[in-house]
Amino acid sequence: MKKMPYTSKWQQILTEFYDIPRSKELASKAQAYYDMFRSDYAGSKYSNHQAVLNSRILPGLSIYKALYDENHNQVKVLNEVEILFKRTFFTNRLQGINLLNYLPNPFSIIKPILRLMTSKEYLPGSQETIIDDNDCFAINIYRCIILDVLIENNAKELTTIYCKTDDWLAQALPKISWERTKTLGRGDDCCDFRWCRIQKSAPNEGIYCPTEVSETSNSTE
Repeated sequence: MKKMPYTSKWQQILTEFYDIPRSKELASKAQAYYDMFRSDYAGSKYSNHQAVLNSRILPGLSIYKALYDENHNQVKVLNEVEILFKRTFFTNRLQGINLLNYLPNPFSIIKPILRLMTSKEYLPGSQETIIDDNDCFAINIYRCIILDVLIENNAKELTTIYCKTDDWLAQALPKISWERTKTLGRGDDCCDFRWCRIQKSAPNEGIYCPTEVSETSNSTE
């Protein structure tokens, strides 16, 4: 049995909402769900995405299921899961992200990371690069593995919390402009991500983020 990521930290946070014995029981139930989901998806169509499945999607789905079994109150459970996510998913990354904010232009470092993350976390053929230059990286996602897995397990409502993790990352990178006007989770045709560097500029100027896209900048991964 592989221990579910975040188990110890989540069990500790749950003691803020439940007594210690109940928190331990909830963590144990989440582990049981995690074991079941890992078995279900071991040889699935997502076999090339086991890393993101096992480290992010299935842990979140498992703790959500365990909490919902306990409460049967979707609003309450989503609020608790949001707290768990926000206090764990980026804890290990924040130190490095904060260091990047001391750089005059961290975009040149962040862009390759964003490109790598999107290639690993989304399904092949589901991405369209809109802009990829020195000032901006924009990509449309037409299919999301997170949404697919949550729908398959009757937990589509949890998608909104995963979408919020993008907002938290953007807040941690104030020197980079981030925009997303559509999401698959809301029923739009795609998730449209756009990250742009922020230039030093005159008082009435600021973010460099082109709104018009030339035909030469369009490509499909």
